[in-house]
Amino acid sequence: MQKHAVKRIRIPKQQRSVEKKLKIMSTARELFARKGLGGTNSNEIARKAGVSIGTFYSYFPNKKALFLDILREYLESFITGIYRLQSDDAVPLKDNIRSHIIKAFAAFDLHPAFHREALVLKFSDRDVRGLFDDAEQKQLVLISSLLGPYCRPGSGKNLQVAAKVIHSAVENVAHYVKFLDSPIQRELLMDELTEMIYHYVSNL
Repeated sequence: MQKHAVKRIRIPKQQRSVEKKLKIMSTARELFARKGLGGTNSNEIARKAGVSIGTFYSYFPNKKALFLDILREYLESFITGIYRLQSDDAVPLKDNIRSHIIKAFAAFDLHPAFHREALVLKFSDRDVRGLFDDAEQKQLVLISSLLGPYCRPGSGKNLQVAAKVIHSAVENVAHYVKFLDSPIQRELLMDELTEMIYHYVSNL
């Protein structure tokens, strides 16, 4: 039986190659955001990125792999944007909470249309859901570490559970504001969210 060679994916090293790959990814992200994964094809991505289809396949085996690479990079940037600064002990707790909520809401402004498409796929695609689950676990670890100094000794509180509650609250309100055309002003929702989390954390 004849064996078929497995095509090796090119890892760009030279600046020009890096720029080509980044151009493919940025072009694809815009198309995925506008037309969805199912409505976009590899030929269209290559054409709009100004590269040959052969060049496209030298970097990505298919459009699904490209989508996952874009999502993985996006989620890493998303997390970095929120948690790039740790809480400052010299700053009051409520101000620290407010600062992280502001950064969380701002992170959703990065690529909202692409985020919306990824969220839709999260519920039907195992690979996409896996990337979101991994990103959430990273965030829960970071939130738990931020909560540690505020947890009373011997309280018996599970910081992982507390982190999940806080993460879910912030994420759901941010989704409501960004994707559901909230009739309530963003600032008012952030104010109430800050108060709610402040009182919750104060009782850990």
